[in-house]
Amino acid sequence: MENDNYLTQGNLIKGLFTISLPIIVSNLLQSVLEIVDMYFVGRLGAEALAGVAMSMTLMLVLATFVIGLVTATTAFIARHYGAEEYDIIGTIIQHALVIGLAFSLILAVCGIFYSADLLRLLGADAAVTAAGAPYLTILFVGSFTMIELWIVTTSFQSCGNAVTPMIVMVGVNILNIILNPLLIFGMAGFPAFGVAGSALATILSRGIGLVISIILLLHYAPQLRFPKTLGIDLALIRRILEVAIPNSVQSGLRSGTFLVMMAFVAFYGTAAISGYGIAERLELIALMPGFAIATATAVIVGQNLGAKQPERAEEGVKLSLIFYGAFMLLISIGYYAFAEQLFWFFDPSGTSEAIGVSYFHAVAPFYVVMGASIILSFALNGAGDTKKPMYATLFSMVLIQIPLAWILPHRFGMGIYGIWIAVIAGIVVQAVFLWYMFRQGNWKNVAL
Repeated sequence: MENDNYLTQGNLIKGLFTISLPIIVSNLLQSVLEIVDMYFVGRLGAEALAGVAMSMTLMLVLATFVIGLVTATTAFIARHYGAEEYDIIGTIIQHALVIGLAFSLILAVCGIFYSADLLRLLGADAAVTAAGAPYLTILFVGSFTMIELWIVTTSFQSCGNAVTPMIVMVGVNILNIILNPLLIFGMAGFPAFGVAGSALATILSRGIGLVISIILLLHYAPQLRFPKTLGIDLALIRRILEVAIPNSVQSGLRSGTFLVMMAFVAFYGTAAISGYGIAERLELIALMPGFAIATATAVIVGQNLGAKQPERAEEGVKLSLIFYGAFMLLISIGYYAFAEQLFWFFDPSGTSEAIGVSYFHAVAPFYVVMGASIILSFALNGAGDTKKPMYATLFSMVLIQIPLAWILPHRFGMGIYGIWIAVIAGIVVQAVFLWYMFRQGNWKNVAL
C-alpha cells in the first residue's frame, strides 16, 4: 500500500478517479451480479422474488451497525494515513474486525431462530415466507464473511489502494455469478437449493474472498504495522463506536424507513411487493457505481484533514458533486425512458410492471438530488462528523417521508402513488439539510 500522496498532493481530479475507478469496476460487476441474481430468482416465481426482496430489506436493516463501523473505519484510517501515522492503522483494522465478528454472531442467532418471524413481521404471506426464510437464514448465519470482507476492503481503500480490493472483488463476483445457477437449479452435479442457493453462492464466494484479502493485507502492506498479539484496547473501541454509532443510527433510520415503506406497499398485494422490490434493487444497482465516487470522497476528506488541508478536502467534495450529479442524470433518463423494458426482463409475467413503472416515472427525475445527498453524507462521515447526516435522515425520512406515505394514500386517496410522492419529499428535504450542514464548515474541525 504505497503512499504516493496522489490524494493529498497534485491533481485532485486524478486523485478522485484513481481511487474511484477501481471501485466503480468492482461495483459494476456487483451490479451485474444483482441482475443475474434477480434473473435466476425471477424464474422461480413472484413469491420467490418477493421473499428475496423482503429478505434483502431486512438484511439492510439489521446490518446497519456494520455500515456505521465501516464508515468509522474509513474515517480513522484515512485521517491517520493522511497524517502519515502508519503504526496505529493496523491496530484500528484489528479492532474493527473484532467488533464486526461480534456483531455477525448476533446476526447468526437472528437468522437461526427468527428468519420466518421477521418476514411475517413485514407482512409476508405464507408462500412468500416459505420462499424467503431459507434465503434469509443462510445470509445471516454466513454474514461474517460479508462483514469482515467489507472491513478489509475498506481498509485498503482508505489507504488509497483501490486496485487490490477491486481485483479480489472481481474474482469474488465472477465466482458468485457462476455458483448462482449451479446452486439454485442444481447443475453440474450440485443439488438444487432453490432460492437458498442464491444465498449460499453469496456466502461461499465472500468467504473465499475474505481469506485472500486478509493474506494480501498482512503480506503486501509494508507500511502498516499489525499487532503480533490480539489485545483489546477499550479506549480505541470506544472512540471507534463514538463515530460508528451515529452513522449506524442514520443507516438504521434509512433502512427502517425502507422497511416501513415495504410494509405500506405490501398493503397493495404480492404484485406490488414484487414490483417495488425490483425497483429498489434496480435503484441500488444504479447507485452502486456512484457510491464509488462517494467512497473516494470520504477518503479524500479524511486524508486531507489528516494532512491539515481542509480547503483541499472541500474542493474534492465539490468535484464529486459535479461528477456524481452528471452520472445520476444519465441514470434518471435511462430508468424513466426504459422502465417498461426493465420490468419485463426481470418479471416476464408482467404482474410487477405497472407498480414498478409508476415508481420510476415518479422518483427517477429526482435521482440527481439523491446523488447530492449521498456525496454530502459521505463527505461528512469521512470527516468523522457522523451526527449531522444522522439528524438529516431523522428529519427527512422519519418525520417527513413516513407520515406522508401514510397520509397521502389513505387521507387524500392517492393510492400507491402517494407513497412515491412521500419518497420524493424525503429525498429533497434530506439534500437541503445536508447542503446547509456542509456549508457551515464545522466538519473541518472534527477531532478523532
